[in-house]
Order: sequence, then structure tokens, then C-alpha cells
Amino acid sequence: MKKYDNYDYEEAYKIDLQEDIDKKARAALKVNANPDLDFEEQWKRQQDNLREWEYERLIREGKVEGQYRTTTTKSRNIKTGKVLLESQIYPSFYHRTDVPRTKRRRETKPAQKNLNSKNSIRQLARLININFGPDDLWCTFGWNDSHMPEEEKAARRDITNWIKRINRRRKKAGRENIKYIYVLAFEEYVRPHFHIIMTGDGVDRDEIERLWGKCQRVNTRRIKPDEDFLNFGLALYIARNPHGKKRWASSKNLKRPDKPTRSYAKFKKRTVQEMARDHEILKAAMEKAYPGYRFLDAEVMYNGIAAAFYIYARMVRD
Repeated sequence: MKKYDNYDYEEAYKIDLQEDIDKKARAALKVNANPDLDFEEQWKRQQDNLREWEYERLIREGKVEGQYRTTTTKSRNIKTGKVLLESQIYPSFYHRTDVPRTKRRRETKPAQKNLNSKNSIRQLARLININFGPDDLWCTFGWNDSHMPEEEKAARRDITNWIKRINRRRKKAGRENIKYIYVLAFEEYVRPHFHIIMTGDGVDRDEIERLWGKCQRVNTRRIKPDEDFLNFGLALYIARNPHGKKRWASSKNLKRPDKPTRSYAKFKKRTVQEMARDHEILKAAMEKAYPGYRFLDAEVMYNGIAAAFYIYARMVRD
């Protein structure tokens, strides 16, 4: 069976794909339309869903080759309402056997470790961007010689007990438990320490320093988010080279990112190639694909094995 390149649907099907999608969308809405919701919004959502299903079917049936897929993640700050959007564009193959391979099928350990680190930092940044804003705290605490923990487990126990003491005092004052994310730098460090980002409302900085009580040199300051990237830079700073098996820990009361959306339809193969080669085209295409968002920056990588581009872009909406 002949295979067609990405998005050559009219040649593959000998039909107008958009006309077919419109027809199916009208039929579906006649049955399932919700009279309490905006009809135009339902119409657009139904079209988007049908388009994704058609794309996946074409790949599954072998009528087109691997597509470019887009994963979109949005982090809305609970204090300011500002949204940082991350868009990842990457090649996608329906069947694992279609993925180009090298003689060495496994990623090298350094490459995989670097990827895991990058993904972990991005997830950390999303949580910080959503849950913390102006006047919350980020602090650095350590241990002096008389309180030095012998192992990482003991260090984490010290941190947990300190947070419990803070929450007990907040409960007496009628306040909720703090939200927090901390990164412990322990393994291979002569002087273990940890960075913590935490609720600032109703928190006395002098009091939390006294409650720690395990070193004299502590550092507490108020968060000042970046105008565009929110707390992304702060996340990069506290996460750099922490060593150890577990990079960061957090409270259970954090608001988590919404589930990412994925689409085969957002960018065509030809468009991705043009975006990868021209920054201005990339910027314009991103702002067209995400109305209301302002383009910030992007990373573009090329995989010679898969002969494909990878694009990671960030955008913001006030």
C-alpha cells in the first residue's frame, strides 16, 4: 500500500477532509448538543475532536507516515491569573516499528539522565508557577556541625518536623497548612542544605528561622516573579545539581497542572520545518496557533536519526 507524506489527505482520500469533518460535526451536534452551553464553542470542539480522530485513523491505516504532534501545557498562577504556556512539537509514529532506530537502541545513560533532569525541572517549574506568587517565600536552610544529619533520610526528617511545627502554630492561629516545595542538596555536599518555596501569607520570617534552629546562617526572602517567565528562573536555580535520588518533595495541598492537551492538527510538517529554520516564522506561527498568548522563546533541536525537528516554546498570557 502506498504511503503518503504528512497531511496529504486529499490525495490519500480523494475527498475534502474539512467538508467531511463539518458534515460529521453537524450530525453529532444534532444528537449531543447541550442547550445550556455556547453552540459555537461546542461546534469548534467537535470539529477539533473529529480532526484528531481522522488524523489518528490515517496513521493507523498506513495512509500517511509519522506526524508531528503538539503537546500543550498551561500553568495558571492562582494569585495573579497569569498563564505560562509550554508547547512541545515532536515527531510521532503510530507504530513503534516505524520509529527510526540506531544500532544502539537504548539512549546513553548521560543522555537519558539529562532528559530526565530537564523533565523534572519543568514539572517543578509548573508547580511553582501555579501555586506561588508575590510575597510568598523562598528560603535556604542548612545544618551546623552540632546538628549535622548522618544520612539523607535524617535530613528529610528534620525538614518534615520543622514544617509540622510551622503548621501547628498556623492551626492555632486559624490558618491552613502551608504549601511548600523543597529541594535537598545532600549527597556529595560537604555542607548539606535545602531550598524551600513556601506560603508567605501569615508567616513571620523571624519565627520560622527560630523554629529551624539547626544553623545560624539562614536566608529568607520574598518571591518576586519575573514579568514574563513567572518563577521559571527560580525553579532552575533551586533545582541545579542537587544530586541524590529524589530531586524535590512537596506538600499534598498544591494545585496540580491540568492534563496536557495533544494535537496532530496544530502544525503541519512543512510549517514545522519552516519554523525550525526561521525564528520570525516560528514566533508568528506560535502566536497564530495560540491566540491571546505572547511568544517568549523557543528551543529548536534536530534529530538526525529520525530526520525530524523538536521544538519547545514558551508563551505567556496576562
